[in-house]
Order: sequence, then C-alpha cells, then structure tokens
Amino acid sequence: MPASPPPQRPVFLTGMMGSGKSTLAPLLAEAWSAKWVDLDRRIERIFGRTIPELFAAGEANFRRCEAAALQSLLAEPGVRARTLIVATGGGTVVDPSSRALMAEVGAIIHLHVDVEELVARLCVATDDRPLLSKAPEELRQRLERLLSARDGAYACADEVVDGSGSPQDVLRRVVAAQLSSRG
Repeated sequence: MPASPPPQRPVFLTGMMGSGKSTLAPLLAEAWSAKWVDLDRRIERIFGRTIPELFAAGEANFRRCEAAALQSLLAEPGVRARTLIVATGGGTVVDPSSRALMAEVGAIIHLHVDVEELVARLCVATDDRPLLSKAPEELRQRLERLLSARDGAYACADEVVDGSGSPQDVLRRVVAAQLSSRG
C-alpha cells in the first residue's frame, strides 16, 4: 500500500451494521500511526450499560447517548487537530446535529456494502445487535428499510467507499479515497 500522509483531523467511518467500520478502524489507524475509537464501546463506558441495554430504553434514548458520547469525544483537548479514526454506530449519521458535528471537524467516509453482503456478514456475527434479527429474510427486509431511511444521511459523506471484500481491500480503497480528496 502506498504511504499516504494521514489527515490532521478526525476520520469518521460510517455505514450500516456489518459494513466493517470496527474492523477497518484499527487497520486504518495502524496505517496512519494514529489512534482509533469505537464509538459504541465509548458509549458503553460512559453510560455503564451495554448497547442492547441502552436500546431497551428506546432508540431515541440510545441516540441521545450516542450524540453525547460523540460530543464528549470531540470536546477532548487536541482531538480536532489530529488524526483519529472513529468507528461510528450504523445510525450515528441519522442525528442531524451529530452529522453536522462530524462534518465540521473531520472527514466522513461511508463504507457502502450491498444488502446481500450485509446479510451474509450479520448472519454469522456473534454480537447482539438490537435492531436486527438473525433470520436471513427478516434481516434482509430490516436492512433494506434501514438503508432506505438512512440513504440521505449516508450520502452526506465526504467519500463513499466500496466496503465489500477483504478488510485489506477496503483499507486500500479508503487510503486511496483520502489521497484523492486531498489532491
């Protein structure tokens, strides 16, 4: 992979559940000698509850927690002026204020993965995702509804990158996208 200078600002990885954000974040951080944060893990640390437990109080409650975790991260001294890879939750971009905050301080990269590949990935996932069923047809229908509802928010990304294939392939695409955007 060609060496590329890392951006001196946060990079937010967005996309549907199963698009590879949490897998790609440490790889991208390693390539750019940067730190990375998984926003869902930060939410759990801050609020002392798991994502499913927070979702049990309603999606609106969870989105408030998610926005607060993002705001607290970006309020930390120096965060806005250094390379930091942030693996966001699949719905983080749905909140207009979170989306605007990410756009203001960093680069938003949307990892686009088609529904069939998402279904294949999520059917074998071992974690508990509150918005999803493990039954393939129900999962496909739910993903299609979520994608339809989130398309406009995902389209606001600075770069849309094909998130299919191996993590190394996606890493190369993300690095290339960042290089072309700094052009």
